[in-house]
Amino acid sequence: MKRMTLVLLALAISLGIVQAQEKSTLSPKEQGKQFQGQHSKPGVRHRNEAMYYKKLNLSADQQQQMKSINEAFHAKISDLRKQEATITVKEYKEQMKAIGKERHESLQALLTPDQKQQLATMKADTKKRFDARSEHRMENMKKNLQLTDDQSAKMHALRTETESKIKIIREDQSLTDEQKKAQVMAALKKQHEEMNSLLTPEQIKKKEMLRPKHIQKGAR
Repeated sequence: MKRMTLVLLALAISLGIVQAQEKSTLSPKEQGKQFQGQHSKPGVRHRNEAMYYKKLNLSADQQQQMKSINEAFHAKISDLRKQEATITVKEYKEQMKAIGKERHESLQALLTPDQKQQLATMKADTKKRFDARSEHRMENMKKNLQLTDDQSAKMHALRTETESKIKIIREDQSLTDEQKKAQVMAALKKQHEEMNSLLTPEQIKKKEMLRPKHIQKGAR
């Protein structure tokens, strides 16, 4: 188990589902108890966005507007949590998404055209650096494991599919941080297993030998 956890952590570095439930047959009260407390945090996406906004040199007025928008957002989230015992999971998820969308649109509305462009550029640059690192790691893997073109292409497709899944998970406003973490780890675990299924026993052995020494030591 420890070995698998370390493998998943390594995969998480290389990349940088609770499914939506339909209406339950349980009573609203029982249904509320079933998932109460599972939506306690709005998610890491907002904290990540905050780092970008700090670099936009917002005016004092913009900062005050942003503060008001965030306060209204948290107040609505708090009110929604109070309804957990009386609404379905599906309704909760839909309302959470609507609140998140409203916040995002309000924040965008207070920015100047130049600030919007700067924000888009920062996000694009971050993605570009991430993609470049991923490509570099895949090229190293192809070289070190002597992958065939077919193996390399299939691994690249798996990685792209996993990244798409993770993006959807991270942008799901209805999931808590813990739920997102669990679903991301599940996606990475599946990718790891499917990638290994493409390798020969010799390649898998070599792949294990190429893992960082501190991870190899901790996995024993």
